[in-house]
Amino acid sequence: MIAVPNHLVEQWRDSVLALYPAAKVLMATKEDFEAANRKQLVARVATGDWDLVVISHSQLSRIPISLDSFEKFVAEQTEILEEYIREMKAESGKQSRNITKELEKAKKRLEAKLERRKAEVGERADNAVNFEETGVDMLLVDEADLFKNLYFPTRMTRVAGLPNTESQRSYDLFLKTQYLNKLTKNKGVIFATGTPVSNSMAEVFTMQRYLQPQELEKAGLTHFDAWARQFGNTITSMELAPDGSGYRPRTRFAEFVNVPELTQMFRQVMDVQSQEDLKLPVPKLRTGKPINMVAKPSEDLKAYTKDLIKRAENLKKMKVDPRKDNMLKITGDGRNAAL
Repeated sequence: MIAVPNHLVEQWRDSVLALYPAAKVLMATKEDFEAANRKQLVARVATGDWDLVVISHSQLSRIPISLDSFEKFVAEQTEILEEYIREMKAESGKQSRNITKELEKAKKRLEAKLERRKAEVGERADNAVNFEETGVDMLLVDEADLFKNLYFPTRMTRVAGLPNTESQRSYDLFLKTQYLNKLTKNKGVIFATGTPVSNSMAEVFTMQRYLQPQELEKAGLTHFDAWARQFGNTITSMELAPDGSGYRPRTRFAEFVNVPELTQMFRQVMDVQSQEDLKLPVPKLRTGKPINMVAKPSEDLKAYTKDLIKRAENLKKMKVDPRKDNMLKITGDGRNAAL
């Protein structure tokens, strides 16, 4: 099965038919995944003798993983969180209490996901075929970086440079890749992306979770905190507060260590094309240095910035309705004013 971005399905169809004109290929369309036709299409995937099935990312996420697999995954993640919570409660201090609260929130979110999934299974009267029953034994994911927002339990909840978002489709893909890795001994999942790492160092760990679960387990690095201790450093530095009122210390996960060992491990699943391999055209470098042009703030901007600082202080001191004002709105107003 090849899962591709929604807007590339037709392009992939043309390429597949050009490369493999004699292959038995099932190309899923938008109509196939409408509620009335979805069950029929997934049944065709499961019962047909296909060489290849091409579907979009959104269509892949609509083929459910079994409830049993989902329950096992939630149980594993919950157990890790409970262990972290016990460790944090054993420590004293305000920071430990804050981290404990965030870990408990994460545990509740996991439990809520499981309840929603159970409700969905109960409501689904047609008992549609789940992913394990489709017969898919290899999954190729194009533009796999779109699935990098995969949650992982960690005690480093107050450290910048780590992803603080999670997406349902990343959860869903992770469960499917876990199933295929066990089924094929880690030979059934292929990712294609030009940007495996774009925003956060932790994205390396996420890609390894998808593609190298066995290697991480062998090295004792299945938990992010263990991986971060082995391959990353946290750096504390001063940075400007969001409201522009001054500077504050900020701990950031921003430096790789033991790079040769990490590279050796990651290269087991990466086919890297360098600039020398691709021979891409690059612009010629000009001599000279960049010049900083400093624009001094006007009196109006200075006055407006003071107002932003007051709004930020009000958020800390008083209960302000987040629909009326919040830090995201304040920083957005500040950026617009500066521009």
